[in-house]
Amino acid sequence: MKARHVVLVGLLFLPSMVSGQDPGDWRAHFAAGEEARRTGDLSTYAGEMAEAATSMPAGHLNRPFVQYHAARAAALAGRGPEAVGWLRTAWEEEIEALMISFAPFDPAFSELTASESFQEVMGLPADMELTVTAVGAGVHLIQGAGANVVAQVGPDGVFLVDTGYGPALPALRGALESLGGERVDVLLVTHPHEDHMGSTAELGSEARVLAHPGTAAAMSEPYLFMEGVSLPPKPSSAHPDQTIANDTTFTFNGESVRVVQTAAHTAGDLSVYFSDARVALLGDTYLAGNPMMYPGTDDPEGFLDGLEAFLATMHPETVVIGGHEEPADLAAVRHQIAESRACMELTRAAIAEGLSLEAAAERAVDRFPPQWVAFFYGVLSQRGD
Repeated sequence: MKARHVVLVGLLFLPSMVSGQDPGDWRAHFAAGEEARRTGDLSTYAGEMAEAATSMPAGHLNRPFVQYHAARAAALAGRGPEAVGWLRTAWEEEIEALMISFAPFDPAFSELTASESFQEVMGLPADMELTVTAVGAGVHLIQGAGANVVAQVGPDGVFLVDTGYGPALPALRGALESLGGERVDVLLVTHPHEDHMGSTAELGSEARVLAHPGTAAAMSEPYLFMEGVSLPPKPSSAHPDQTIANDTTFTFNGESVRVVQTAAHTAGDLSVYFSDARVALLGDTYLAGNPMMYPGTDDPEGFLDGLEAFLATMHPETVVIGGHEEPADLAAVRHQIAESRACMELTRAAIAEGLSLEAAAERAVDRFPPQWVAFFYGVLSQRGD
């Protein structure tokens, strides 16, 4: 979503290096739109992004980000009704509806912000309701705020993991009230992306905030959504009261809660395991819609080893919650890890044979998506593997 951060590894564009590649693939339109934007060709930017958003598979995790691009491109090209239409479409598809909340901060929409149609779409979050599902003893999954939010409720109060986007806060409070939670006592932020920490400033006024040092550092800087679109640094109320950089376990509501660093998606990723409830929240470390696990660029093998070791400590029937989409199980996460290792091995072998990126992608065409081969080719080549 979000310039969807590094997570948008799915948006990596590989030019037509693979024989039989569909020239109408949405990634090709997206890349052409980005190039047009860079050169100032706003009409082509709008046309290509509209094609990309139209041709993307329904339900694709990155679809809201491309729809947002289609909206801002239309706005820049002077197509106001079309721009608002794309924002409304992103809202109505409910993949990450609240991404539209960046629009008031985006200079591309400056000519539209006072319009009735734009204001109407921006007002939609005021009436939203979130879905609450019990996933373990005392632990609930709250969906619809932009990212998956987990709440543990008990005699010690409310332990909340992530917040969703800021405009979802009234709905989030309503969801917590339905669980008997009047206030948030402890808030843990899994990583510094707005769809996960959007209400941290407000909730931080009442709750003890826990986060990785990397998240604390990111909060002190403007939040860059995409080129030309940013939010101001977080106020002091959002900053963590305690930073967690190492494996940490504490007790809350009578349950052992383990927090583990899983930094790869960002420099501040944390994952949480509610041992008794058998619920793990991995944040965007695990995205079910991706074909494999994104292991970062510094030490991919070390990251995967560490994550596997963390999973090995969990009960076999653990419910795994990623940052988005529906809950999964340990087997699904391990499958992504295995796919990552297999793609790395194929790519490493291709590099050792002196194959070009194009040839490596051709070899993997029936096994791995070319954009993932390109990603690992770059990482492993730079390391000298």
